[in-house]
Amino acid sequence: MKKRFSTEKAEWSDTREKQYRKDCLDIVFQFGDILKKIDDKVFLIRNGKQIEILKPDKQKSFWYETWLKIKDYYGV
Repeated sequence: MKKRFSTEKAEWSDTREKQYRKDCLDIVFQFGDILKKIDDKVFLIRNGKQIEILKPDKQKSFWYETWLKIKDYYGV
């Protein structure tokens, strides 16, 4: 029996992750801060200080997890 494989879901996931990354950068930019990814951690540069925001659990949902944390951090 042949295994079925759909690239549609994988492409959708990649598209969503790109959108979450853009949303994170937009939110941070609105507050005049900088978002920085170093290895597998996300940092916020605020008033010249580097603040570790989180280390996402799953690489596949890296920016989704970051987006949730950023929204919570800024209260948006």
